[in-house]
Amino acid sequence: MKKLMIVGAGVYQVPIIEKAKKRGLYTIAISPYGDYPGLAAADKTYDLDVRDEEGILKAAIQEKIDGIITDQTDMAMRSVAYVAEKLGLPGIGYECAKLFTDKYAMRMKSEELGLPSIKCATVESYEEAEEFFSSLQSSVILKPVDNQGSRGVCRADDTAQLRDAFSEAQKYSASGHVIIEQFIEGDEYEVDSIVIDGHEHTLMYGDIVLFDLPDVFSSSTRMYPSCRDPEVVNRLLKLNRDTIEGFGLKCGLTHSEYIADANGQPYLIEAAARGGGAFVSSDITLLQTGLDTSEYLIDMALGEPVNADAIGSNLCHCGTLSFYLPEGTVVKADGIEEALALNFVSASLIGEITVGMKTEAFSDKTSRFISVLRADSREELEENYRTFRKTLDIEVETDDGIKGPIWK
Repeated sequence: MKKLMIVGAGVYQVPIIEKAKKRGLYTIAISPYGDYPGLAAADKTYDLDVRDEEGILKAAIQEKIDGIITDQTDMAMRSVAYVAEKLGLPGIGYECAKLFTDKYAMRMKSEELGLPSIKCATVESYEEAEEFFSSLQSSVILKPVDNQGSRGVCRADDTAQLRDAFSEAQKYSASGHVIIEQFIEGDEYEVDSIVIDGHEHTLMYGDIVLFDLPDVFSSSTRMYPSCRDPEVVNRLLKLNRDTIEGFGLKCGLTHSEYIADANGQPYLIEAAARGGGAFVSSDITLLQTGLDTSEYLIDMALGEPVNADAIGSNLCHCGTLSFYLPEGTVVKADGIEEALALNFVSASLIGEITVGMKTEAFSDKTSRFISVLRADSREELEENYRTFRKTLDIEVETDDGIKGPIWK
């Protein structure tokens, strides 16, 4: 029996574990022990940090694995690439994994390739951040260079905000390095691809709308395919291909986000050599293209051939709809079963909400309640979003009284 190691055991890694077991593979999950559903789903588990490259390598050697994989998380990408490279297993390569998990390295590589790139710098102190901010004379975004889930991402419009933003970003940076970049106002997009033998094949592209909340850089909606200006979309898809192939990725999935300025020029926000989280890889891609990404990733990890010609495009309209709950205690959770039963709902996290549940303050993507909806047209999808919202009747008791979900 072949052995497949899956690094990560959260809800978004469960589809790979389950698919691998259905294929008769022996599954080994790597994760710190805790309330992670993949730990119960796997045949065997190791209590390791997903970033512990040497520890995971030792476990992989001990188990004599045939492949190693992860999806929908950046935190495990370097470890997966490291172990695969050391053991001579299929993978994206360690240096490539480092490039796709370092936001500053992405910017520098884009400049090297002659691609449009946002002005930025990497800094280790507030004084360095202030110097770059003064040279730009515009608003900036500060991010940890090596984290995910929008943790520690902040905007600063003046030096007073800059100091707090730098401290927040540095707090979430494992290396202590912070990237500071020019803030660009514009529409945001997502492009997801599959890479086979070094060639990028676009899977899907969508429109992103962010929450209108201070320093909350996460999407309230994602809608596929994009219905914005076709000329901008064409520029976007070309830039994505030039980026992914220029970065040297030989195989795997990619999930990239872009912003287009007032002139319709797209710029890379960040690219990941993995499938998109929040159901994008596991559910949206299947709806849009017919590609089962879990099957593809398993094939890739085991060195089995993949046929890109069998992958469809824009097979339907679909998207994600998200909300936050304010800090407090849930006192009403009506309509959840009814919402989950709607025939256009493909996946959702709202089943986790129960009366008495404590909710905490939020600032990143990890505490959103995400649902996947589908339709036959953009108009129908927007109507389905409205119906879904109306079906839910959730109330949270906060210090400022009773409040409902935050949708925008």
